[in-house]
Amino acid sequence: MKRLYHIFPVLILLLMMSNLSIAGSYRIVLKGKGVVQGDYVLYGWDWGTEYAIDTVSARSGKALFKGKCNLAPGTYKLGSIDGKKILEFIVPRNNKGFSIGFTLKEKGFKVNFGGNRENVLFSDFQNLLNYGWEEMENKEDFVARIEGMKEKASKEFPGSISDIIFRNTLTTPENAQQIRENFPFGDTILAHTHFIGDKIGQYLKILQYNHNDTIRKYVYDMIGSGANSTMKGKLAHSAYNFFYNSKIMGQEEIAVNIAQDWFLNGKLEWPDEEGKFMLRTFVEFNRHSLLGMEAPELNLIDTSGNAVSLHSLDAEYKIIYFYTSDCATCRKETPELVDFINGYSQGPLAVYAVYADNNVEKWKDYINSELYIFNPFMNWVNVYDPDYGSGFQILYNVIKTPQMFLLDKENRIIGRGLSVGALKELLQARNTQRDKLRSLIEGYFSPIADDTTAIREGIETLYNISRHDTALCKEFVDGMYTSLRMSDEYALGEGAVLVAQKYILGMPQMWSSRYVEKAREHVRRFNMNRLGSKAAEITLERVDGSSIMLSDITNEYKVLYFYRPNCGMCSMVTPKMAELYNKYKGNLDIEFVAINLSGSYNEWIEYIGESNAGWENVRGIEGESSPIYEAYWLQEVPAIYLLKDNIVVAKEINDLDLEEILKNIIQ
Repeated sequence: MKRLYHIFPVLILLLMMSNLSIAGSYRIVLKGKGVVQGDYVLYGWDWGTEYAIDTVSARSGKALFKGKCNLAPGTYKLGSIDGKKILEFIVPRNNKGFSIGFTLKEKGFKVNFGGNRENVLFSDFQNLLNYGWEEMENKEDFVARIEGMKEKASKEFPGSISDIIFRNTLTTPENAQQIRENFPFGDTILAHTHFIGDKIGQYLKILQYNHNDTIRKYVYDMIGSGANSTMKGKLAHSAYNFFYNSKIMGQEEIAVNIAQDWFLNGKLEWPDEEGKFMLRTFVEFNRHSLLGMEAPELNLIDTSGNAVSLHSLDAEYKIIYFYTSDCATCRKETPELVDFINGYSQGPLAVYAVYADNNVEKWKDYINSELYIFNPFMNWVNVYDPDYGSGFQILYNVIKTPQMFLLDKENRIIGRGLSVGALKELLQARNTQRDKLRSLIEGYFSPIADDTTAIREGIETLYNISRHDTALCKEFVDGMYTSLRMSDEYALGEGAVLVAQKYILGMPQMWSSRYVEKAREHVRRFNMNRLGSKAAEITLERVDGSSIMLSDITNEYKVLYFYRPNCGMCSMVTPKMAELYNKYKGNLDIEFVAINLSGSYNEWIEYIGESNAGWENVRGIEGESSPIYEAYWLQEVPAIYLLKDNIVVAKEINDLDLEEILKNIIQ
């Protein structure tokens, strides 16, 4: 075998020459007698950011730029040293050495050699925009010229930078899809153009007024269109920054999603380690409390040393307010919040006010001096975390104070990062929407309030109208459930139970666990001794220790009055009940049965003496653990039932309702 060692030096030389060729170069000439003078700069763009490549001084009406590096495909600018733009040109794809010459005139310029035909078209376009329009007689001629250039670029240079520019010139996009169809975000050639950043910004600004799910879909489609990981990374980075800085509440969720789905999982590289640390920090402090999420539970300590659960507060809306006593912004916002709460009258509201420091004495002094709540319909709870063990700072992004969140009745976050002004606007908007929906529902069911079949059909109709949109469906279901449940018409109350059973208990995945449990409690309560059903049998104990069953009392009508001796409301209702008993005690068809639910025997006897009523007074045999609670809903007392022949004809009524009913019965 012949060994050709002597050929190796030649091969090495050829390879070196080849590499020099691949490295490329550029030569750009700008000339114009009497026009080209002074210093000129060659500019390029990296993802919309301008940077200087080269600077030369003109000599004898000529400026020459030349270098031994390759110019990446993209758009470039020649400008004067004072920053005035002279002209732009295009470096085409697959460029391995670029040469072009321009002749600069008083108005405009022309390509006099090199480059490619695409630059000739691009120069005509610039001249038309800067000067040519002055010679146009009307707007139609101008548009026609642009359309002609657009058609030429599409036919002769499909997919080129000029084609992209013309496809997006004189066009105001109506929606994001229109931009997406005309602008190839993922094309690597766009990385070195002046317009990529502006176009992404335009795209995202149009998108930002959509629901987050829609935004995410379009943004991820844009990122995924990147021709390589570098391009994908640039697109994802731009989108992250846009939504990180968004002023629209809730759009930090998109930034969190981008960080988690594209960068923190290693799919794409973040530009630098310091920035990546800040990215992780942002995600960690926001991912637990995004809009639409169930608010993380907090069990913090109140001024009496008792733990209070955030989720246990019962209200239509809940406000979580993190504050300190010496924060300058808190000193402005806290009094405004207190004033707003004291004047609020659009429904039950709860405030979970979290002192974000741990100086207990200072906190209590601040509560006494600044947090005076006199609105009887508001529930303001003051709590703090003595050892910061709850991690509320991370759970709720409490990097600074104040920080305010708004929750709905399901403990779902519907507002975050709120000021008092923003809170007012959000509550007003939601209450207006709520009232309109309830008015619609009440108007829909009012004409059929006594028609059980029509009510069932109406519920099904309203559900079917909204079921294709989860958020709208929940609004309709909750609106039906609340409106029907609050109605005085029994048939509509039955409708509320149907809604609860079919669309809340039957679809628990749509609702929070607390909302489902409250609906279950309501259904159980409604179904206990339903109107028209036989009253549940219970065994009771008389004062002498003997037992009696409810059915042993044979009067046609029986009034059951459930009370507790130590109940403040009962002490106010008992005299009225005694008055009604004395009024009707001569009527053998009516018997009043007062049923004690708690307390010792002596307390019971004392209460009987104080009430001065001669009615049948009994108690549950096993006290508060009596099976009576399995048969009658007695979580709230006093509770009044009316039976006829042991059939329930009225339940959970008040003393005034009872008086009216008895008046109609006994003529």
